[in-house]
Amino acid sequence: MSRNGPPDAALLDAAANGALDTAEGVAAEVKRMIESPLARRGLRAFATEWLQLDELDDLVKDPMIYTQASSDVGPAAREETLRDLERIAFDLDADVRDLLTTRETYINRKLASVYGVRAPSQTDFALATLPDDQPRRGLLGQLSMLALQAHPTTTSPTLRGKFIRTILLCQTVPPPPVNLNTAIPEASDTARTMRQRLTLHSENPFCAGCHKLTDPIGLGLEQFDGLGVLRQMEGGEPIDASGTLDGATFKDAAGLAQVLHDHAELGPCLARRTYRYATGHIETDGEEAAVKWLGERLGTSGFKMKQLLVTIATSATFRRAGATTPGN
Repeated sequence: MSRNGPPDAALLDAAANGALDTAEGVAAEVKRMIESPLARRGLRAFATEWLQLDELDDLVKDPMIYTQASSDVGPAAREETLRDLERIAFDLDADVRDLLTTRETYINRKLASVYGVRAPSQTDFALATLPDDQPRRGLLGQLSMLALQAHPTTTSPTLRGKFIRTILLCQTVPPPPVNLNTAIPEASDTARTMRQRLTLHSENPFCAGCHKLTDPIGLGLEQFDGLGVLRQMEGGEPIDASGTLDGATFKDAAGLAQVLHDHAELGPCLARRTYRYATGHIETDGEEAAVKWLGERLGTSGFKMKQLLVTIATSATFRRAGATTPGN
């Protein structure tokens, strides 16, 4: 189930004896392969590319500001996200959107210290349940997203909001005009919080167009600093983490996670991203109908990631380049 490995002996035998000449034969092999450990490895490879998790190896944070930052934080954060996705997709065969809202997560001692919870194991990653009275939920509350989509010395609602729009919803955020000064105003007596500073920045009409797409989302994650540590105050003022996403309002990060979980474009975007990874290219116009169909099938399956992988591998477009008709 990974494009990065050769066929196994059983698949080669199936091809040699003609078992792959029929849709039924292909389906049988795909169902066999989805239960292989290699399928889990393929899911991890996909998620690493999709969520940009490879960049965590080079995570840079100012240690004078983020005293819990260290060289092992980035790799640990990646492992947390990958284990959580693997558990939801394979162990539970559950709604993959729950990756955004779950309070259960795999953490080690380092991540437990950042999240301010008791480590479930003293030696390795183990499953923990995060406190219900805190806004940390799923992917949006994980260091893999919070720390990566931030700057070395500050948070970045703009980067976090852009990540949600472009990576999770497949929407477009236009780049800023050439030679535009994109620097956010420094904190001051009249602009103590990031929300206030971004409001000043958006008074420039050339900046407002992009920021109105990203900042009302990313500000929902301001309760987490640039590393991912939970906080309630900034610049001596309580943090306002309310916002909107495509007409849906939320009051904090937990609310944002639920709004994103329920967003109509989340499932279709995941199907599109998975199809691109499986085929190794951006879909052509002739494949667009098939990709849309995959998104619909994902929804009717209860948003089961494992079923999406099976559906892609058994689809006509996956087996015949240029096919325009979805299905078998």
